[in-house]
This record gives sequence, structure tokens and C-alpha cells, in this order.
Amino acid sequence: MADTDFPQRERITLLACFLAGGLGIGSWGANLPALGRWAGLDEGALGLVLLSFAAGAILAMTKAPPVIARIGAERLSVIVAGLFGLGIIGIGWVTQMAAAVILASLAGLVFGALDVAMNSQASYLERRARRPVMSSFHAMFSAGTLIGALTYAALAHRGVGNGSILSLSGSVIVVIAVAAFTRTTVAVAEPANDATTARSRARPGTAALVLGTLAFVIFLAEGAIMDWAAVYLVRVIGTSESIGAAGYAIFAGMMLLGRLLGDRANRALGPSRLFRISVAAVALSMAAFLLSGSVYLAFAALACSGLAMANVIPLIFSAAGMLGARDGGRSLSRVISMGYAGILLGPALIGFLAQAVSLTASLSLVLVGLAAVAFFGRHFKEGILS
Repeated sequence: MADTDFPQRERITLLACFLAGGLGIGSWGANLPALGRWAGLDEGALGLVLLSFAAGAILAMTKAPPVIARIGAERLSVIVAGLFGLGIIGIGWVTQMAAAVILASLAGLVFGALDVAMNSQASYLERRARRPVMSSFHAMFSAGTLIGALTYAALAHRGVGNGSILSLSGSVIVVIAVAAFTRTTVAVAEPANDATTARSRARPGTAALVLGTLAFVIFLAEGAIMDWAAVYLVRVIGTSESIGAAGYAIFAGMMLLGRLLGDRANRALGPSRLFRISVAAVALSMAAFLLSGSVYLAFAALACSGLAMANVIPLIFSAAGMLGARDGGRSLSRVISMGYAGILLGPALIGFLAQAVSLTASLSLVLVGLAAVAFFGRHFKEGILS
């Protein structure tokens, strides 16, 4: 389909939702140390808050498909994006543990619904365009997380309070959501018949389980790199904390670049080949990172890893979206839920193993998982990843 035939209104609306979601997640992650200080939370209590957010998100992810079927993915995306902004505002003024858990659960709930709805709409637009577009949406999410985190850091450095910063971030998200909502159209429901009812009630099959397993491993690896690469640079290689933070920024920045180039790479190589090359490159880059003895080699490895990691999840979500088109979105919901479980469990698992053995050994297990995905990826057919 030609570019002039691409649904630009829907594309702009969805890009706004991905940006809003990224801004919220970036602000939320950057605010955690201040949240712990203001609410008097130790590491265990802060972990409970994070678990509450994740539990709410996973619950919403499993319940989203019927809601999408009723009101449409586009309209649900903008509604829950606005609610997510309100949740970010509320979190900024939390001073007690109970309030932190409740608000984190509610914020996770709307973010989980947002994630499924956005990716469902992106999959629909990709099928309608008949060309890869998923990576461009995920690039906007990555841009949002970077903007949110960097804005928080800059304002906090100037002495602006946590509540004021999150109020600003949340308000921007709400404004984006309201502006996007004015561009939506009411989805016209298809007349119910036996075939559509059967599709909406169909349970995800083996292919969805396979894709969910892949998403779990990839998200686990992404979470491990994001949360532990800086720690590895400081504690194993011996760099300063500022240099360690720069390593995270390099990884995130190259992931953004990779997603900006991802749709073009998908068209040139095809989804199956791009998937195999990307996962193999991530595994090799992580091996180089663990074997590097200098900060420069570690930075180069993180850059390559971020570039290669960028499009693996969009490829998996695109494939899951095609499956979801045949079962009322349940396959996509399952894949996203399993992936999110990986990014939740990954950093904690790495921490436990690092305490029991060593950080190098625990990160090596992630490398083994990536190598397994790269190996079995050779057997994927075009019908699974395209």
C-alpha cells in the first residue's frame, strides 16, 4: 500500500499514545528514589510498590481484549493514557506506604490496558498498511521514556520537588491524551455472528505460547541489562557511578536509534531473518560485555546490544498481533503478559543469583537464554514471525 493510503490520522493518534506511555514510564522510573525518601520506604517496601504496579499491569493485560472488542483499541488507548497521566500526578504526592501501593496498583492497571490497546491498534494499522510499521511506534515509546527520565533529572537537579515534577509530567500526558481523543472516531462494531463470537472466545494456541516464551526471555534480558549493566560497570569493571549511568544511557539511546531504523530493516531483510540476526547480535554483544575488561569495550558492547535488541520485541508483538486478529486479541494479550513477567522477574532474579554466586555468573545465565532463543530462532518459519 502506498504511503498516501496509510491512515495518517490513526497513526498520529497512536504515536501520541506511545509517547504518553513512554513519558509516564520514564517519569515513574526516575521518581522511585524520591518516592522511597518521601514515603519512608526501604528497599523491601519499594519492591512491594513495584510489584503492585506490575501486578496491576498484568491483570489489566489479561482482561483487556473484551474491552477492546467493545470500544475499540484506538479509543481505549487514549482513555487509559489520560488515566495513566492522572496516576502519575497522584504518585508524585504520596507520603505513605498504603497510598503508594494503591496508586501504584491503579497506575499499573491503566498502563497494562494501555500497552495491550496500543499494540493491538499498531498491529491493526500494520496489517492495513501491508508493510512494517510496528518499530516506529515503539521508537516513540522509547523516546518518551528518555524524555521523561531526562526531564525529571534536569528539573530535580534544579531543586524542583518530586510532586511538582510528576504533576508536570502527568499533566503533559493528560493533554496529549485529550488532544488524541479529539482525533478518534467511534468504532463501529461488527454485527455479532457465530464466527466472530467463536474468534473472540478462542484460546491462544501453541504459537502464542512460543511467542510469549520468547518475549519473556527477551524482556528478561532487557530488564537485566537496564537494571544491572550500570551496577556491573561500577562493581566489576570499577568505574564511577556517573560512568555507570552513562552506560545505561548508551544502551537506551541505541535502542531508540534501532527502532527508528527498524521498519526499514524489516522491509529489507524480512521479519524472520531480522529476528535471528538481532537475537544473535544481542547474545554476542552481551558476551563481549561480560568479557570486556575496559569501560570502552563495555560501552561498545552496550551500544551494539541496544541497537540489536531494539526490534526483537516489536517483531514478536507484530507476530502476536496477527495471531490476535484471529482470536479476539487474546494471543497478543498473552504474549505481552508473559513478556512483562520477564521484565518484572528478570532484575530480581539477577539480584538473588548475584548475591548467591556473582553478578557475572548471574548475567551469564541471561546470555544462555539469549543463545537458546538465537538457536531455536533458526527454525522459525515466515508464517510465525511475519
